Amino acid sequence: MSRLRSAQAQALQRRLFGMLLVSLPVYSVLFAAVALALDTTVFDDLGERIANLTSSWTYYSEDEYVALQIEFADARQSDLLQALPVEGGGYNVRNLGPYYAMRSLKWVVLLGIYLLGCVGMALVVMRSSVKRFDDLACAITALFADREAKIILPDSLAIVRAELLEVRERSLADERVTRAAETRKNELVAYLAHDIKTPLTSVLGYLTLLKESPDIPRTVRAEYAGIALSKAERLDDLIDEFFEITRYNLQAIPVERQRISAQLLCQQVADELFPEANAKDVTIDVDVPDDFTLFIDPDKMARALSNVMRNAVAYADVDTCVNVRVRIDEHKATFLVTDQGREISPVHLQSIFEKFFREDTARSSNKGGAGLGLAIAKEIVVAHGGSISAQSEAGTTTFFIVVPV
Repeated sequence: MSRLRSAQAQALQRRLFGMLLVSLPVYSVLFAAVALALDTTVFDDLGERIANLTSSWTYYSEDEYVALQIEFADARQSDLLQALPVEGGGYNVRNLGPYYAMRSLKWVVLLGIYLLGCVGMALVVMRSSVKRFDDLACAITALFADREAKIILPDSLAIVRAELLEVRERSLADERVTRAAETRKNELVAYLAHDIKTPLTSVLGYLTLLKESPDIPRTVRAEYAGIALSKAERLDDLIDEFFEITRYNLQAIPVERQRISAQLLCQQVADELFPEANAKDVTIDVDVPDDFTLFIDPDKMARALSNVMRNAVAYADVDTCVNVRVRIDEHKATFLVTDQGREISPVHLQSIFEKFFREDTARSSNKGGAGLGLAIAKEIVVAHGGSISAQSEAGTTTFFIVVPV
């Protein structure tokens, strides 16, 4: 017999065995008491009636009665005869063989009735078990039909009731998360459509001008071509960013670590962002000691750091400085990227690293990307076993990238 692993099944098993262990002795005692009472009261009168129905009286003379006795004695059945003397001679005699035969079946019948009662009690217990199964099936069916429906189960199924409540809460929570993610994804599609439409419209507009105005001066033609190229590059960046976050979202990021100088990594990223920072009159100051060495994936961490620094440059005020520092202790390294500019609200600080999150007023098309860079940075940092966070107060915003040393 396989062992029951479910706590609820074990509880029901104990309950059913307990009912049988209590009910069977009680039933046995009551049945025995009733049988003895009937045997001393009803059975004697009932036996007399049965004897009268199954055996008739017959008159025998004395000689015939003696011969009959000899006959029954030879057959060893003399105790089956019942004789009553008749006034004037002779006997009324009857054969009680059928009566004794029926009487011998009394205990067999009682035993059969007792066993039928035991079977009936077992059926009642089984019906109770089936009833609980039916209650459970109805509760599960109702839960599938309406997850908000109240789960009604008896106290004997309290364990299953608690488990169903937990399953329902998890299902509802997952549904809420899925619905929220779907909403954010739909918003992202709308934002991307808007961000892509803007540079695409400019490209089409300037190309149309070049096509319809073949006689415009060379300098103006060069200016229009340059603007169209710039907008096309912007469009290409948006598409690349979208595909990158999609790729990171669908598969685990492979991390290939190696020793690298923290100062070299930060300086290389700062040099890459120099044109963007210079266009805004923003400087990037890298303050990292030369002897700081990290064991990380340099390409992917450079991508994460670039996204954070690009975000800082995009929202820094004109003529301000973006500071990049690194702190290293025994167990972890912390990149700090600080800028002076637009403050991020505490509510948005909890969500800016989530996939498909975008703060409308902080993600206008003339600043930064499509709002996906920080989500990509988080994917990369988490793949390194680290964490990323931010704090913003009085216009000073600092991003913290923490990775194990």
